Amino acid sequence: MNMPIMSRPAGDATTLPFVREAVRRRLFAVAHQIGGLIDFHPHHRIPGTEGGILLMERNLLVMCTSQFRPLGCDLAEEICTRHSLDILLLRFDAYQATFDLCMHSRSSWLRHYHGWSADGEIWFVPHVDDGSPYLRAGRYGLLLTDHPPFASARQREAGLAAICPWNALREVRA
Repeated sequence: MNMPIMSRPAGDATTLPFVREAVRRRLFAVAHQIGGLIDFHPHHRIPGTEGGILLMERNLLVMCTSQFRPLGCDLAEEICTRHSLDILLLRFDAYQATFDLCMHSRSSWLRHYHGWSADGEIWFVPHVDDGSPYLRAGRYGLLLTDHPPFASARQREAGLAAICPWNALREVRA
């Protein structure tokens, strides 16, 4: 029987709780779609980032949790402030993946965003169109804009479906 060895933080370290492998696969898929050089072990340099992935060229730390909002935000905000990193916190329940974003250039969280993709571009769009900014994952990190990357509700839905190539039902059973 093969048993994987998991690295664990020190007993007094503050970190997000470990997540299921299905959630980790989502984390890897998002990091791969954004692209760039990936550090799979940022916790060697940045305490509290166990289980996260650092996209070095994008100055973006991607973390994941199965916890409900706002759990996990305090730790991510502390890392964002202390290390001047943008944080993309993937929240995954049995039915959907959503994102909370903490940007070192903003004083407030952007909550409940969805991934959106078209023509090879990755965006993060608000759950509802309430005047919240849209974010594009660009070459130099997350870029804020007031303009959506789509022109119609149909294009919005197509982009939301394009970024979710995995079968959610299969992931729930994994």
